[in-house]
Amino acid sequence: MSCSSSSCSKSPCTCENATNVNLNTADRVNVCCRRGDTFVLEVNVKDSAGAALDATLYSYKVEVREYDDGPIVIASTAVATTSTSAGKVTITITAANMLVTAGTYVYGLQATKTSDSTVETWIFGTFEVVQDIVQ
Repeated sequence: MSCSSSSCSKSPCTCENATNVNLNTADRVNVCCRRGDTFVLEVNVKDSAGAALDATLYSYKVEVREYDDGPIVIASTAVATTSTSAGKVTITITAANMLVTAGTYVYGLQATKTSDSTVETWIFGTFEVVQDIVQ
C-alpha cells in the first residue's frame, strides 16, 4: 500500500481517511467472588442482530490467570460449562477449585464453533477473589 497524500508522513501510512477495523468484539465483565464458594456465572449470548445465539454449537474454555499470559490460577479443566440453544452459557467452578489465594486475577471465556473451529473470546475481565470468612 502506498500513500501519495501530503498528509502522510512516514511508513506505516496514516492517512486522514483511514478506516479502522476493530476485531476485538469481546465484552469486559469484571467478576468479584468469594474464596471457597461454588462459583456460577450465567451469560446470555446474542448475535449482532440481538437474537439469542445457539450456544450449543460451541465448545468453551475458561481460564483464570495471575495476569495476562501469567501462571494459571484455575485451569480450564477445573471449570465446567453448559449451554443451551436459547443462548445461555453457564460457567461453574466447584467450591474445592475456588480454594485459591484471595486476590485479583484475570480471566477469559473462549468459544470454539464446532462446525468450523472458529475461535472467539466472548468475555474477559478481572476475577477478584475475596477471602472467605467461614472455613
